[in-house]
Amino acid sequence: MKVRLVASPILVLLFSHFAPGQQMPRGVDEAEPPTRVTANAADAYRQKLIRRVAMEEAAVRQAEAAHATNVALSKAYLQLGMWCQNAAQWPRSEAALDHAVALLRHPPGPSADLATAINQLASLHVMMGKLRESEREEQEAMTIRQDIGDPLLIARSWDDLAILYLAQQKYEKARDFARQAEAEFVKNGRSNVLDRVTARFTLAEALCNLKNCPSAIPLLKTALDEAKAVLLPEDFPVGLGNFLLGYAYWKTGNMTWGGEYLERGTTELNAQLGWGHPAYLRALSFYAEFLRENKQVEAANVVERRIRQAQAVVDVHSIQMAQGMFGMGGLR
Repeated sequence: MKVRLVASPILVLLFSHFAPGQQMPRGVDEAEPPTRVTANAADAYRQKLIRRVAMEEAAVRQAEAAHATNVALSKAYLQLGMWCQNAAQWPRSEAALDHAVALLRHPPGPSADLATAINQLASLHVMMGKLRESEREEQEAMTIRQDIGDPLLIARSWDDLAILYLAQQKYEKARDFARQAEAEFVKNGRSNVLDRVTARFTLAEALCNLKNCPSAIPLLKTALDEAKAVLLPEDFPVGLGNFLLGYAYWKTGNMTWGGEYLERGTTELNAQLGWGHPAYLRALSFYAEFLRENKQVEAANVVERRIRQAQAVVDVHSIQMAQGMFGMGGLR
């Protein structure tokens, strides 16, 4: 199951620290102007997500009708859960992932597929603010992977635990687990770009939370360079990397680079999440805070209006489910 190629695992990083704002008309340079995404385009992307969810539901029904094995059926439910998660349909995602886990518990015993499903459920629970449940699930996934003995899978659990500890504001533990994960990903030839990029993002966030943003900047640059070399410009990790780099520059006092990367990051995140995903609104809120701190009051007002506009297209229940994360301090 190549589930780490879906945006949802790295999406959790936007729920690990932020509190509830839009892009401004400034690019980083003339060679690479930021992409503009209209409200119609954002709504079209949301409709695309909804159609994908419907496709995955059809795949589940087909697998059930064919009396597929528990493993095959669990994969269908896992994919459904992940696409519901990407669409911010928390309760539907939770139900699908719960069922995927239940299917893989029979027959009992250590299974890489089971660990992956449990981990995906744990990632969702971070987004929903269910941190106690998430920690229990991450620990179980880690135990299964340790029993299997695959260093790559164990490193992925380290990184997942680091993200969870960011959400719990246990920043030293987050830093230490992220460092372990990054070291294994760098030397392990079976790791992929999202393994390495996510670990560096996680480690950088932990360092910033520990008031060491200067050390986070080279990590973020390395991660962003690798993401740009392999992924498409509009892919979510690229936008998140630009956003996090802007945050790190901002918190080191470099308002020029901070503004440029924050603007670029929120513009790029808009391409996938601008239809109103709570994670996008969290990113925008930080951009608005930066603008106000930089005395750009009118620009901040524009950003805050975009937040209100985006909220209008989000399912009310989804917003309520995410409220538990909005109150966290995190990066400050």
